[in-house]
Amino acid sequence: MRKLRRVLLSVLLGVSATSAAFAQPPKGKDRPARAAEAPADVETAEQLYAKLDYDKANEVAERVTKQRNLSHDQLVRAYRILAVTDAILDKEEQARDAFLQLLVFDPEYTVDTNLGPKVSTPFVEARGQFRSLPSKPGMEVVANVRADGGQLRVTTRDPTRIAKRVSVGYRWTSSGEYTVSTVGVGEATVEVAPASGGRTRLDFYALALDDRDNAVFEAGNPQVPKSAFAEAGSRPIAGGAGGGGGEKSGGSVFSSPVFWIIAGAVVAGGGTAAFFALRPEDPATRASLSPQIRCGAELCK
Repeated sequence: MRKLRRVLLSVLLGVSATSAAFAQPPKGKDRPARAAEAPADVETAEQLYAKLDYDKANEVAERVTKQRNLSHDQLVRAYRILAVTDAILDKEEQARDAFLQLLVFDPEYTVDTNLGPKVSTPFVEARGQFRSLPSKPGMEVVANVRADGGQLRVTTRDPTRIAKRVSVGYRWTSSGEYTVSTVGVGEATVEVAPASGGRTRLDFYALALDDRDNAVFEAGNPQVPKSAFAEAGSRPIAGGAGGGGGEKSGGSVFSSPVFWIIAGAVVAGGGTAAFFALRPEDPATRASLSPQIRCGAELCK
């Protein structure tokens, strides 16, 4: 009887332990409340916003803006979600600041008027502050290249002083590694090495980076660069520098205007002589040159 009781007690204890094990979260994994937290990336913030989960979208977007090494596209998309959800959640001051930062990154941004005055009001206030900046934020790159090299002239306009440095890359191929240089914010020039293998297309980009190495401004990027084609160079002199046997730098004798003036005069003179030499004789002129003898008043016969 005692043995039977021990067996039953063991079974009951085993069932209780199993139930308790299933009731607790597995080891090494988050609790259900934390498992719902999405990773801090742009796509997740956009998906949460599309599902009208503004609180969660706002939280994720804010975490994204504090990350490092964000591309310009990721930065702009994160601030779009952050600014709009701040406004929807009645965070007026934060929304205005986020909209101002968004306009610095993307000056062409306009808010969706269907979102109502709760969103459009802080945006209009931020746009007023943005328009008071001394210059429009952004950057430009002008390529002046030939097959034997050239320059990339980079201009960065940063009235908010958010950019810390500028990274410029170029390559003479449509794929492969870039030659990358770091220059200061403002006006800068990057020397381009000569092309090899007869290449004429130059791919290039410029990124203005903040203190987290996020691309706050860009002119092209490594994935979608800008392109320029090398200007045609002058034809090299045969034999190289100082070499003989080729054309002289002054050109041939046939390119001299003096030669053609002299040749024209010779041709004109020769044509005149040929005209008089080949012209048929005039009988009247020949008769007038014959000798005449007169015998008194009459011609002698």
